Formats: sequence, structure tokens, C-alpha cells
Amino acid sequence: LCLHSDGLGGLLAIDPSDCGGSMTVEGYLDGLPENQRKALRALQQQIKALVPHAEETISYGMPAFKQNGIIVYYAAFTNHMSLFVMPAVLNEVRALIPGRSTTKSAIHFTENDPIPADVVAQCILLRVKEIEQKMAAKKVKKTAATPNNNPSSNNQK
Repeated sequence: LCLHSDGLGGLLAIDPSDCGGSMTVEGYLDGLPENQRKALRALQQQIKALVPHAEETISYGMPAFKQNGIIVYYAAFTNHMSLFVMPAVLNEVRALIPGRSTTKSAIHFTENDPIPADVVAQCILLRVKEIEQKMAAKKVKKTAATPNNNPSSNNQK
């Protein structure tokens, strides 16, 4: 989706083909009101510093960082912005953000009330660890499913 201001303080979601083709992270951010653009660029820079080799992409119409899987998404809405950190990660950091509006997988914030930097860092580190654990489990499962090709175990004469 392509987001544009509705002129009334809200955002309109528009088909990406109406935005001149594929949406980019920069295009998404450039289309936001200045206060949200500044807040999300600051968050973007903070995340880049934490995971410098992660790829930035648009997924589900939102900017995202991915490295062997999606690390986080972030997005602007009419009255707030959100950092989407996945449910297990949010459950781990919820005690660090008492009183802050959240959903099952997102932390809400505004330009005047950003997510504390230590909480963002904790979310990123926990999510990277979660992805690494899932990759290791898949590798173990794949190794266990592969037949043993060790010639010494074959009963050949």
C-alpha cells in the first residue's frame, strides 16, 4: 500500500500501482507528515545501528528490517506510530513499558513519546535471537531427516 495524507491529519492507503510502481521504504517515509517522518527516520536509524546488515524492505505495506526473516516492522497511523515486534518479543519487554499502548505484537508511540532506546534495542536483540533459534531448529530437523550417506555404515561387500 501507498500512504498519503488525507489533508485532515489522517492517512489514506492507496494501491502501490497508483504510487508509480513498487513502494520503497524511502517512498513510504517521504509520504508521511513531517512529524511522523522525523520520528520514524529516527527509529529507522536506531534499528540500522543495531542490525547494520539487515535488509530494509516493504512487507504488508509497511517498512521492515529482515535478516533471515523479518526482525521488525514499523508504520504510521492517524494518531500514532507502531513498532511491530512479534508477540513473544513483546511479552518479554512488556514490563519495561508500563502504561504504554500495545497490541498483541506492536508498541504504539508518538513523536512526543517515542519508545525508549533501551526498549527498542531489547526488542531487536530478542527478535534476532528468536530468528537464530528457529533457524538452528530447522537445521537440526533437516539434518535428522537426511539419510546418512556415510559409506562406513553401508553393508556393501
